Amino acid sequence: MQERSDVRQTRPFGYWVKHIDQRIEEMGRRVLAEEGLNRRLWQVLNTIASGPLGPADLDRTLAPFVSDEEPTMRPYVDELAGRGWVTRTDDGDLALTDAGRDAHARAGERMYAARARVVEGLSSDDYDTLMNLLERIAGNLDAVVAA
Repeated sequence: MQERSDVRQTRPFGYWVKHIDQRIEEMGRRVLAEEGLNRRLWQVLNTIASGPLGPADLDRTLAPFVSDEEPTMRPYVDELAGRGWVTRTDDGDLALTDAGRDAHARAGERMYAARARVVEGLSSDDYDTLMNLLERIAGNLDAVVAA
């Protein structure tokens, strides 16, 4: 592989992706601890907060976090339901209860403040560019893996 002369870091792309992912996990543990949440519980709670959706839709939405070890988000839904934060609608969809909306609001405030610190110093254009580049890289990787 030919080196690019404009690459300033000495560590490869994969290192930074893994480093960022590990730090996001740690940030989630610290920020969400007061609500007794971890990153995955927050992702499930936050996704359901967007509006009622079926369990299969939840799994599709959170597909990057579904694995052979965790083939479904159901255990997280069950935990949130056990807390009285998630319920099923008459249609079988998942929805937040009043207590779930309150918990989401509390945890959301903490998460949004932490996320603001993570992107501190990036302009809106920088952030948009970063998201665009990451999406393009993910698409490239999807194509490589599918080939």
